Amino acid sequence: MKRGGPLRRNTPLKRKKPLNWASARRKAELSARKNVREEVLERDAYKCVAKHLVPDVECWGPLDVDEIIGRGRGGDWLDPDNCQVLCRAHHDWKHLNPADATSLGLTARLKPKRGLFDP
Repeated sequence: MKRGGPLRRNTPLKRKKPLNWASARRKAELSARKNVREEVLERDAYKCVAKHLVPDVECWGPLDVDEIIGRGRGGDWLDPDNCQVLCRAHHDWKHLNPADATSLGLTARLKPKRGLFDP
């Protein structure tokens, strides 16, 4: 059977309640992260901490609050002691040069805990 056009609905679908884009737990977590971010920015005086550590890279771009020990490696993103302020240029440099960043203390490379199936 051939159709002359796309199918059309006679009555539009009705939404019973608005979409919930974030759960209450996620909203609380993001609110706590915002408070930690402000605390870290104030602690570091809204300046890049790598400015004098890596003189080859010129500071530019917005400031990022970056984790020293990443969440995937067991770091806590809600711990101000695990966070630092980096400009976008130094943040990119940190991820492109992990060995140099580790030697300067901009990141910490911790081995993840052994899982159930790891020897």
